[in-house]
Amino acid sequence: MIFADSQRFPEDIVSQSANGGQGIRYHRADSQEDQDAILAFGERHRLASSVISAITYDYKAKKNVTLNITSAQPIGGKNAPVLESHDHPGLYAWANAAEAERYGRLAMEAREAGHRTWLGRSTVRSLRPGTVFDLIGLPIDPAKADAEHRYAATDITHLGINNLSGEAIATIAQRLGQGAQKIDASDALATGDALTPISAPPSLPTELLKLAVERGYGNTFDAHAANVPWRPELEDRSGARINPRPTAPGPMSALVVGPEGQTSPSGPDELWCDALGRVKIRFHWQQAETPDDRDSCWVRVLSRQAGPGMGWQWLPRIGQEVLVDFVGGDIDRPYLLGALYNGQGEGGISATPGGDSTKTQADNVFDSASDHRPSGQGNTAGGNSPAWHGAAETSHRHSAALTGFKSKEFGSASGYNQLLLDDSDQQQRLQLKSTQHHSELNLGHLIHQADNYRGSFRGTGTELRTDAWGALRGGQGLVMTTWAHPSAGASTAQPAGDMAPAMALLRQADTLARTLNQAAATHQTVQLSSAIGTQGKDQSRIDPEAAPLKALHKVSSGMVDAKDQSAAKQDAQQKITNASPDKRPHLTDPAIVQTGKAGIGHVAGQNLQYTNGETLVFESGEDTNLAIAGKARIHSGQAIGLLAGAINPGDGNTGLKLIASKDDIDLQAQSDEMKFLAKKDIKLVSATQHIDFAAAKKIHLAVQGGASITIDGGITVQCPGTMTVHASKKSFAGPEQQNYGLPRFPENPFETTPPKFDFKLTDMPGPDGAVLSETSWRMVLAADESEALTHSATLMSGQSDAQGMLALSSD
Repeated sequence: MIFADSQRFPEDIVSQSANGGQGIRYHRADSQEDQDAILAFGERHRLASSVISAITYDYKAKKNVTLNITSAQPIGGKNAPVLESHDHPGLYAWANAAEAERYGRLAMEAREAGHRTWLGRSTVRSLRPGTVFDLIGLPIDPAKADAEHRYAATDITHLGINNLSGEAIATIAQRLGQGAQKIDASDALATGDALTPISAPPSLPTELLKLAVERGYGNTFDAHAANVPWRPELEDRSGARINPRPTAPGPMSALVVGPEGQTSPSGPDELWCDALGRVKIRFHWQQAETPDDRDSCWVRVLSRQAGPGMGWQWLPRIGQEVLVDFVGGDIDRPYLLGALYNGQGEGGISATPGGDSTKTQADNVFDSASDHRPSGQGNTAGGNSPAWHGAAETSHRHSAALTGFKSKEFGSASGYNQLLLDDSDQQQRLQLKSTQHHSELNLGHLIHQADNYRGSFRGTGTELRTDAWGALRGGQGLVMTTWAHPSAGASTAQPAGDMAPAMALLRQADTLARTLNQAAATHQTVQLSSAIGTQGKDQSRIDPEAAPLKALHKVSSGMVDAKDQSAAKQDAQQKITNASPDKRPHLTDPAIVQTGKAGIGHVAGQNLQYTNGETLVFESGEDTNLAIAGKARIHSGQAIGLLAGAINPGDGNTGLKLIASKDDIDLQAQSDEMKFLAKKDIKLVSATQHIDFAAAKKIHLAVQGGASITIDGGITVQCPGTMTVHASKKSFAGPEQQNYGLPRFPENPFETTPPKFDFKLTDMPGPDGAVLSETSWRMVLAADESEALTHSATLMSGQSDAQGMLALSSD
């Protein structure tokens, strides 16, 4: 039965015909009466909410639709409280305010209809729900208009008994196996037992039972004023929902489908979703011969974390089985709780929805696993079995010890990405892996692994590998060390920037450099710029107050704030090195510090290059060896200094040896003097050939006693003592000239030219800056703007001209 408009309900046939069409009488029931009547009639009031307020949000239109409805009829007396309902309608419940007004008005009319109702008991057999009747003779405010004596029946309970005699009823009861009944017993009337053989429910009112026993028929009914619209309401009589929805019985499983409703991916198209990351599904009970109307709406996927610009991204793929729940039980608002493994086997024949079968897999899917080959790779649909399981402990060497996340490459390819955690006893392991170029990071107990198979042992520690290119970047610096702990017995939870071993080695390097530099100064050779400074005395590019080695030691000794990152960066810029409880070790500059407890080996199959912009230092506490299979070249833009024996003599009293086992040794001073100085003897020996002394002007040989020989245009012999000549033959011939070919040296190809500037000084960067004319400027080497303002070492300075162009000062 469908109720549409209670104000247009058909009139009850008795009300329409009895009493000259005036209605049904309020009267007693008697066998002498020729018309049915209403025997009891009473009014019932409920205090209901007189205001309905609700709000819903439409995420696509990005707007709220609000509702506020007030009852058109007074509810309760003048002292009754005003109750307001805030029933939540859910998201995007109404398209606009007009639709919200309509549903809100219907909900309010349901409350109005249930606020004031009437309860009655009658013998009118024709009463039915959805009919109206006029009630006459009712002693309730006879001054009311006739329209207010018109009522609509909404709920009727009919009760009748067969008009057989008591003896007949007892006989029927006996045949049906029931005991004798006493119709007039009050307890029997209360339970309805007197109405057997059809037992009445015990919830029937006693008065109705009495009426049916006495008159053979009776009913009770609910009614409300016919001029008040009737609306359906909840079972608890609290009114109607403002956005009623069908409810789901609970979570259900389903399959993710593609754009054509397919449950199997087509090539690489394994994922189908909308811009909001929603997918479509098909419940198992939707299976049919045709794919029409079998798919769902777009369904959201539950994430462990979701927010603006952040979250956990996971979308199930076509064909995967998922578990579906419903927001508020609303069957039209499903969402995915997650995916399900369904235990479909590998290899053999897989069932399909139509009863067909797929092609039998080859037997090799059941081959045993090894270090480089997994077993059981015959899955015929995605997501059917776990990537790692413990069902084969003996053959796969673990008992469900593997957990993590594994993805799958689109299409038929076997690539994947995975994060795996291995919790095997005493063999903990973590692997972050991509099959693209075999790129992976392995931590802990290193083994071979092929899918679910734990292979042979490979080592312990850390492995970072790829078959493609690799890069390691740290914007604030990198520390690489083989010292596991800062000190013996120290905790492993040391600060990440702790570099005590590196600091000690750098201090030793600085001490050695300064010692050898002092020796170089003493012996008048080229001093070490790493010890005396490169940008000035005790200055370097990274620190204007320290030479390179000392500056690097200072970089590694930084101490920064342990709580605030901004304060830590400021401490690093200020090169704070003082230790305190609220400080932590950290590099002060973006340097790379490498320390090896047993050594560092740099080996290259082809080229190995060391290039820097300031100073390159090679130091060793003992020996340094350069073993070169080919040619050795040392090119210097300025001086080359060699100092040997500065601390102790070498083996066999060797100072400096320069030996060419083959070919010439060529020593040239192409622009200035070449000096050979020795505290003792200088020996020039040619084992098989001659020795030539040639000069463009003269050759002068002298000893401390005063004797000398000068060869220029002539030969001058000076001897304060005796000159002795021993010869078997002496010959003095006339003058003769013979030229000796002297070497021609190349000119220096590097020209010293002053720097050329083409810079304009403005008050702000870019083409819109105003020119700063006749303004002093200086150029410094600094890490950022704040450091440049306080930097004391000036590289260049000058004053801009009238056009703002930079020009060097005369000094």
